[in-house]
Amino acid sequence: MKRIVVGLCALAASTVSSFAADLAANVYTKAPPAVAAVYDWTGFYIGGNVGYGWGENTDPAISVADGGGAGLNPFLTTGFPGFPSGNLYPGLKPSGVFGGGQIGYDKQFGQWVLGVVADIQAADFKASGVVFTPATTCCNVTEGISAKIDWFGTVRGKVGLAANDWLFYGTGGLAYGETKSSTALSCTPGGVGCAAATIGFAGTASEVKVGWAAGAGVAKAFGNWNVGAEYLHMDLGRASVTATSTTGFFTATTYTASQRFIEDMVRLSVNYKWGGPVVAKY
Repeated sequence: MKRIVVGLCALAASTVSSFAADLAANVYTKAPPAVAAVYDWTGFYIGGNVGYGWGENTDPAISVADGGGAGLNPFLTTGFPGFPSGNLYPGLKPSGVFGGGQIGYDKQFGQWVLGVVADIQAADFKASGVVFTPATTCCNVTEGISAKIDWFGTVRGKVGLAANDWLFYGTGGLAYGETKSSTALSCTPGGVGCAAATIGFAGTASEVKVGWAAGAGVAKAFGNWNVGAEYLHMDLGRASVTATSTTGFFTATTYTASQRFIEDMVRLSVNYKWGGPVVAKY
């Protein structure tokens, strides 16, 4: 009986020792948990962009200062027999390519990203148009106008939602840019037996305008680099150009053409961001 008890005890001890060894091996050889890499959008960045813009109708408005006489007003407003009249200046849609650079800073809070960005662009937004009205009895009238934006810039805030290395955001703020306008009017003799003199007016103007811009975009990160696409609507308000006599008639008269400068734009950008591109998350 004693031998049986001793044998059982030895077997039990052997079993416990083997189980403990297996348990220890499992504890100390278990693989560590996986590490997930989560992109961090926080940091300063700088980059370049290129895009295309298309303008909304400039909707030209004409005002006449006749200097106290009959002057030019009948040609552009009320009219009189034998002379075509009225504001026939065409609406324009200045369009073209642009490109430039940007600099900014983003700060990530959980999935939310807040930031600020400033950019400056060289642009080739331009359009021109001419309307010719033949004489009913005497005067052929030609009305021409142009609109152009040579450069512009913005300073905007950003609010975005990060999905790891993707960023979706809205943006808005200040816009500014140089607008250029020109206008011309000519009245030349036409019709049978017309003895009217040639009347001519012309003017050019350049003006830095301040307005606003707003839009939305998306960016994809590749380490410290990211590429993005953005839509932006920019409104610089109205700019004016005043025309004066070029032929010595109606020298006391001027007329002013006022045009809207509104652009819709899409662009692609490439940025380099300083700071650690990812954070580890267990």
